[in-house]
Amino acid sequence: MSEAHRSGGVPSGSPGYCLSVHPPGDIDYSAVLLGMLVVQDVQLGLFIAGMPTLIQAAAGTYSSVVMETLRILALVGQILFSLAAAFLLCLVIKTYLIGPYYRKLHMESKGNKEILILGISAFIFLMLMVTELLDISMELGCFLAGALISSQGHMVTEEVVSYIEPIRDFLVIIFFASIGLHVFPTFVVYELTILMVLTLSVVIMKFALAALVLSLLLPKSSQYVKWIVAAGLAQVSELSFVLGSRARRAGIISREVYLLILSVTTLSLLLAPVLWRAAITRCAPRPERRSSL
Repeated sequence: MSEAHRSGGVPSGSPGYCLSVHPPGDIDYSAVLLGMLVVQDVQLGLFIAGMPTLIQAAAGTYSSVVMETLRILALVGQILFSLAAAFLLCLVIKTYLIGPYYRKLHMESKGNKEILILGISAFIFLMLMVTELLDISMELGCFLAGALISSQGHMVTEEVVSYIEPIRDFLVIIFFASIGLHVFPTFVVYELTILMVLTLSVVIMKFALAALVLSLLLPKSSQYVKWIVAAGLAQVSELSFVLGSRARRAGIISREVYLLILSVTTLSLLLAPVLWRAAITRCAPRPERRSSL
């Protein structure tokens, strides 16, 4: 599930909800932010897909540099082949299957939304299993399932979202609660100095890089957008929890590094509402401030 469509206290996707009326000819900063958040979700799936390559590359015992290079290239080729197969399967499903499948669910679920919920959930789990069998990532499979459903049009998307929204919110609560179980207050207090330095460094660096890139892409009349979007992207995404957990289970990072990732991400999420409110207050045009705060 895309982080731009989650709800909660301080999720990194929360700025994407700020859809408001903008002056004529101006750029909708919420659309820019939403697009960048979706790209981050896609990158997560690609990063997780590349983890098997890192694991197998680290476990290599070849003494020859040439053989080691060829082995890594073969692993990269395997990942690219799996990604190509997954996207080809999505093209086939979108063209021939997802439309009739949804229409059948819609007809059978009149007056009984449980059938539609179960059917959509089954499709998501099917895509999850397919991408897992292809040795890429379950998260990418879920994302592709959502993209295939949304390809059926706005009305279909609105209906499906209205039905699965309570389940989504419940799973988001479980997700953040399970992450909180791994954040040890004693570790945060003991390493508070280094955690604050790391958190501020990451937030400032992400803010500066996002503002720099957007300043090169946006027209002069919409330069204020770069500060708002940069504020929305400055915190560490909660999807780093997923990436760090996968890396920890795979043995790529140590337990101490994993705890550092959890703590820095948590602290940056706590800073997110303050930074977002400051950016909206100082940079957004007056009609947008009331609807975004």
